[in-house]
Amino acid sequence: LQPPSHPPSTRRHVHTGRCSPVDGGTEEVQVIRSRESRRGRVAPADAWYLFADELKTDQFLVYGFAGTPASVEQAVEEVIARARTCSELRLRVGYPNHLGSARLGFPSWVPGDVDPGQIIVHDSDQLDWAGFLRTTGWLIEGHQLDPERAMWRLHIFVGVHGVPGSPGKPATVAVAQISHALADGMRSAVLAGVLFGRQEAPPPITELPVHWPFARSFEAFRARRQLAADTAAGLVPEPPSPVPALSINNSKPTGAPILRTFVRHRAQLPGKRATKGALVAISEALSGYLRERGEDPTMLTALVPMAFSGTAHARNHSGPEFIRLHPDVPVRADRAGLIAAQLADRRNRRQHAALAANELALANLPGPLLRWIQSRTLPPTVMGHTVVSSVNRGPADLTFGGCPVIMSAGYPFLTPTIPLTHGIHGIGEMVGISVYTTTSVISDIEGYIDRLNFGLRPQL
Repeated sequence: LQPPSHPPSTRRHVHTGRCSPVDGGTEEVQVIRSRESRRGRVAPADAWYLFADELKTDQFLVYGFAGTPASVEQAVEEVIARARTCSELRLRVGYPNHLGSARLGFPSWVPGDVDPGQIIVHDSDQLDWAGFLRTTGWLIEGHQLDPERAMWRLHIFVGVHGVPGSPGKPATVAVAQISHALADGMRSAVLAGVLFGRQEAPPPITELPVHWPFARSFEAFRARRQLAADTAAGLVPEPPSPVPALSINNSKPTGAPILRTFVRHRAQLPGKRATKGALVAISEALSGYLRERGEDPTMLTALVPMAFSGTAHARNHSGPEFIRLHPDVPVRADRAGLIAAQLADRRNRRQHAALAANELALANLPGPLLRWIQSRTLPPTVMGHTVVSSVNRGPADLTFGGCPVIMSAGYPFLTPTIPLTHGIHGIGEMVGISVYTTTSVISDIEGYIDRLNFGLRPQL
């Protein structure tokens, strides 16, 4: 697999935050890069993913479609045509200055065109679901995107056997590989929807004007003092605290990648709610797995990404929250209630003005200082033991070559301190429950999957 080459020229189109037709006219990439560098700077929340070189942060959005297209070539052409109607899907990343291989300054968005090489049809006639998952793990491990060439790819697998939700016939599976710098989970789902025929456009981005940074920094300092006072007064929930590391946190994600996915109807999940039901099931499965190995999982905590409210100033308009899973509470309904209360508390805390003030201050720092802040290595404090990323990808109205969507899945990226992640992804009434880790982290993956499968029973 070779990354697609950068096209020699690109269509001139100023990003407006909407999907819109391509304007006519062409200009050289370097000319556009120099013009955009002054007004299209990548937001700090997005740039973090560009600077995290040691992590494999690309998102892999899996969509299963019933049957196989009459013409794969025509289906691919339709996807290319749709992508070219969306300015977001024609963006790349550029740097104002280069010194050899070094990239100086802060990255900016560069408008471009869609290269047909971004869509790759794999030889998959004899592939089954397990083989597809192994291939996807290979793509995650060894074929991350170069954001200066392309911010997304689409991998097509035709004739895959045993796809969850498929009525016994070979199915088509499409994997939208999207740079995390371009979109968070919700925004990626919108962009993938464009590729598969949905008319929805991603929410607009309101870029923050750059002002003198010290005034904004002072505002952020004052807002954080107010947040501390409001927390002490009981007006805002307490922030999370570090938790004791478990064996899954002390095992670096080495060895072969492990991906597993199974599909449930929403009504089959605990409490009939995808996020809460998955957290209840993971609480039981992971604590049982750890207790069997002599560990104490009483403080078991999940990192749950949650969307910010208000105007988006970055393409990643979300952040981590840490939810205690209470595996020591034996009654499932009681545990589900505690988890739901924490989710509500986290949403309440992130409404505080201090978070918005911090974002303003960070965005107005000089580029070199921002780059240093975004790329520096932080102490390995353990705040959570696993990731649970839950995204509703909308109604089951997507198609590829006339084949209707039947399921969706995803695999949140691994980090050195959290090398076990779970994806909960809904499309229509079907929910894909996925696990991603490596052989060095979970020694008995089938045993863990059996526990998780049992934990997903609908009764609370």
